[in-house]
Amino acid sequence: MDHKKFTQASEALLLSPEFQELRAALKFREPNFWHILDISRKEIRMSRFLAWLLNPQAQHSFGDQLLKNMIVQALQTEVGRESDLTPVDVLVMDLSGVKVKTEHSLGNKRLDIVVFSPNKDTGQTMGFLCILENKIGSKERHDQTKDYYEISLVAFPLEKYPHRVYIYLSPDGDPPQNKNFIPLSYQDVLQSIKGLRDSRKVTGTEHFLLQQFQENILRGIVMDPKILDLAQAIYDQHRDVFEFIIKNVDSGPGDEQPEKKWDEKSRFFNIGEKVGSGYRWDDCRKYGFICAGGGKLWRSWMEQINVGDIIYAYVSGSGYVGIGTVSQKAIPFRDAKLSDGQHLLDVDIIGKYNDSADDDTCDWIAFVKWEHSVQKSQAIRQGFITRATMSRIYDHRKNIIEQVKSELAKVSP
Repeated sequence: MDHKKFTQASEALLLSPEFQELRAALKFREPNFWHILDISRKEIRMSRFLAWLLNPQAQHSFGDQLLKNMIVQALQTEVGRESDLTPVDVLVMDLSGVKVKTEHSLGNKRLDIVVFSPNKDTGQTMGFLCILENKIGSKERHDQTKDYYEISLVAFPLEKYPHRVYIYLSPDGDPPQNKNFIPLSYQDVLQSIKGLRDSRKVTGTEHFLLQQFQENILRGIVMDPKILDLAQAIYDQHRDVFEFIIKNVDSGPGDEQPEKKWDEKSRFFNIGEKVGSGYRWDDCRKYGFICAGGGKLWRSWMEQINVGDIIYAYVSGSGYVGIGTVSQKAIPFRDAKLSDGQHLLDVDIIGKYNDSADDDTCDWIAFVKWEHSVQKSQAIRQGFITRATMSRIYDHRKNIIEQVKSELAKVSP
């Protein structure tokens, strides 16, 4: 790229409204003690603070509220539901007497957080166990959750702890290797903490600690999904500038990055069930579509999808659930009709979709013919392409999509 072209491309990036919006969103005006102490992504420190919040007997006014909030969040997913508990069961439980331990040793294994309360002879206590594995900057080791699950059955026998919940916490709700663990994201933690901050009982000091913890999560662990979508859109629109900079700035002779190529049709698409949207994979699978909306950015993305594009559908916390070919360009949800002429509004869809008359804020639908599709319980547990809603799949990701394609073909009817 010559000087003139780079200057023009850089100006287009720096002056774009998306870039200005992202810069504003990333500004944090207040100091944060997690960052001051350089512990913002330290798993042990994060686990200890989280355990303090979860502990009903700790020196705070939260009681068992956060513990219940997080367990209820976990039990609302369809993944890893070995537990016989329901969200309602948890809400009416008395968990005020549970014990909470961090870095709990079981043989040569250390569990990040263990919450437990055994059955007593009187039968007054319910026999409860929650094991939480916290991953921030690292990935799960081979069979780690499988080992933890098997060890827990010996260390915490079923007859004493009949009610059990296993949680795998990560920035984006990555699916764990062992299906007995329920994936939970730090977005879910933020939602649970919000319930605490809104409580009238919270003291000024507690409010400050919660606010700092929330801000640390947003700064260094998981961004707001809308910010991630904005960042992905900027990269897709100005990829040549980013790759030129990466290739030429502060790099040695052996550090040259291979150019990323796109086949002009393969796209990663996150259905979005775990980030608070009303969209549902069951609807997408049954009626053959993908959906995004709520602003100009998502409208622009949907309108960029062309007939013949290949969609690799992903559900946060589950994995890859479908591969299909776009059969119709995206249109506003209010205009979306099935091949038999029936409007999507008139069929038995589960999710919540915006059929507003405003094209910039309504949901947009692109119809897809699924070549392979499975239920979330059968999802292929491969890593996501991006944390954002959608992105192009560049050639350096081919190993992921080829494996996904192969595995889905085995389980898809």
